[in-house]
Amino acid sequence: MVGTGGTIASRYDKKIGGHVSAATAQDLVAAVPELSGIADIEVVEHSNINSALMDTPTAFGLRDTLRRVLADDGVTGAVVTHGTATLEESAYLMDLTVGSDKPVVFTGAQRNADEKDPDGPRNILYAAMIASDPEARGRGVMVSLGSQIHAARDVTKINPEVLTCFGARDGGPIGAVSKYGASFFSMPQRRVHLEVDHVCENVHIIKMGQGGNDLLFRACIAGKVDGIVIEGTGGGNVNGPFYEGACAALEAGIPVIAGLRLSSGAPHLGKGYPGSFQSLLAKGAISSGYLSGIKARILLMVALASTNDHEQLKAIFKAAGG
Repeated sequence: MVGTGGTIASRYDKKIGGHVSAATAQDLVAAVPELSGIADIEVVEHSNINSALMDTPTAFGLRDTLRRVLADDGVTGAVVTHGTATLEESAYLMDLTVGSDKPVVFTGAQRNADEKDPDGPRNILYAAMIASDPEARGRGVMVSLGSQIHAARDVTKINPEVLTCFGARDGGPIGAVSKYGASFFSMPQRRVHLEVDHVCENVHIIKMGQGGNDLLFRACIAGKVDGIVIEGTGGGNVNGPFYEGACAALEAGIPVIAGLRLSSGAPHLGKGYPGSFQSLLAKGAISSGYLSGIKARILLMVALASTNDHEQLKAIFKAAGG
């Protein structure tokens, strides 16, 4: 059990007038006595912060923590407790970089640890059941809240309050879990592993809004960012100022990933005007495929730590995104 903080560990703090991560990973385990009937639990405290405050060094450092934990022959799998705000990003970062067949299951909570009916304890119990299940091996990093099991690549938070707060961008859950155990429906697809010792964290998402201009592109160029992910409209199309901004970024040597602002689907050819998805590809942008902008950003951060070659980056995104 690797703790990172989040709502699942949050308690009310009178000094700040709100909840903050306070319970340790050991506290969380102690609140679920049923765990003793599932597995022998070892506890590791990686961090204790709300996940909106999770920075890239702390998130990537979790990769090293998990590698160290999973290297023990006596360890069957790992459960990571994490705030739900950025859980999908940490989970995908781990799926890309950990490189183990042992299952890693991220879980969290929508209710704080000090509420009278917290959902965290049951989520922890179910996550441990998944991580200790022999059928979980080889499925990569998974996310489980509210009895659902999702693949790290596809999972996304869809609601800030309901207990089943995660969904899959395309497809659906890869399994389910209850007090009777875990059941798997499918194997996660398009998983990519990249062996890196760092990530290029200065990658930014620019979302297209009607009438948007090139201000953020110019700021990214001036700031010499590592990469840009565009969330375009419809099938991946943008307006004139966005197109000019993307072209300027490409000319400055900044990789640009073209994706969608929609909740599912992939960009596609069809339109031909300057600003169309087709025109962006012609200028050297790379398709995100079925990856969300959030996941495309994580993949680009990792991929750029491995290569700056355009064709290699394109191949990585094709493998991961379709």
